[in-house]
Amino acid sequence: MPENKPHIIIIDGEDGSGRKTLCFELSLILLYNNQKTALLLKPDSKLKKMIEARRQKHPELPSPSILSREEFSQKSGEFNAILIPESNLNDNLAEDASTYITVLKHNKNTAKQFQNNLSYINSIWELKKKIASLHNHSLDWVVCQNNLYPTARMETYEELKQKSRLFGYRTPPPLNFRFAYQNTITGISAQDRTSPTLEKTLTYEDICAKREITKLAEFIFS
Repeated sequence: MPENKPHIIIIDGEDGSGRKTLCFELSLILLYNNQKTALLLKPDSKLKKMIEARRQKHPELPSPSILSREEFSQKSGEFNAILIPESNLNDNLAEDASTYITVLKHNKNTAKQFQNNLSYINSIWELKKKIASLHNHSLDWVVCQNNLYPTARMETYEELKQKSRLFGYRTPPPLNFRFAYQNTITGISAQDRTSPTLEKTLTYEDICAKREITKLAEFIFS
């Protein structure tokens, strides 16, 4: 591992929880804040294909670099942050993580399901201990709710927050506008809408989406 270690963010969650979308949006927030950012993606990743299409259609917009696992150890020191959406607790790269984000899929019972999964919670606790013994920092574990039902939104958030100290995680306010920053088709993000070429297409939903992902980035890096 290079001496200049980047901030490594593992993003974990079920299929359909929004981890890849979150990863892409978060990478753009960092890029727009002048942080050299990369995504570590599989060769057949849909996100990789979308980013490559974005570069071709909109070369004037910033795009995160893409690293393979083979390139990680050699090139990781070139970046301020590396985000890894296609990973989990058993991945050996998790041992070098600075932040571990668990994305919860929208569900009225999401808080109870998560808190009852003691095997998962204990596994992250073991990972936190391992990182503390290997490095001079503690793993920051963030539990992020994505696209909750309005009626369950704050109730679920408060329920998660009550147990956060017990289980050793932090939880930001839920992302309620995931629909507004879906980018898998066009490659255009709410983060891009204030660029000179796209500012005329700025919508209220874009403003909300940009604000929420910015708040999440501030929460993670605070």
